[in-house]
Amino acid sequence: MRASTLILLAVAGCTGSRMTHTPEAARTATAPAGGTAPVAATAPTLLYKTKADYHELVPVTLSDDRRSIVAYPAPSDVSGHLPQPTALAQGYWLDNRGIGPNVAFLKLTYADYAQLTTAPSLADMETMIIDRDPLTALCDCGPRSTYPNPAADLNALITAGRLPSRCKVLK
Repeated sequence: MRASTLILLAVAGCTGSRMTHTPEAARTATAPAGGTAPVAATAPTLLYKTKADYHELVPVTLSDDRRSIVAYPAPSDVSGHLPQPTALAQGYWLDNRGIGPNVAFLKLTYADYAQLTTAPSLADMETMIIDRDPLTALCDCGPRSTYPNPAADLNALITAGRLPSRCKVLK
């Protein structure tokens, strides 16, 4: 086994439940982490708005052209505790899952998905996508460790109108 493979395996072993499952055809694609809560202190603080209320639905990551799923959680990644986003002021959600600009949502709730013994096939997941471009806003507000009380601190930024000046607007 090559040294680079051993290092990669060691790093992957340290990530715990923040594992993202990727289809074999997309293993070389770069996709955002699709981990579960609790979110590591160095993880980005992502706030977003969606076209509809998807907060109970399982997110997956699509390819840049939005034609195929490149990352998805295992049912065990969402069991035990539900990594649903945290509701914030003015329709924003605080991500607790690891979404990104290429997120899509399945019609399955976290609770229903956690009950599965294995993830659905890619073909089945493709038919379960309810919106391939659900985000109306996405902001990266820096490392999670920046916020001692993320919900309260971010709500203060939102209500003060300081979100665009404090956070990087991604969408």
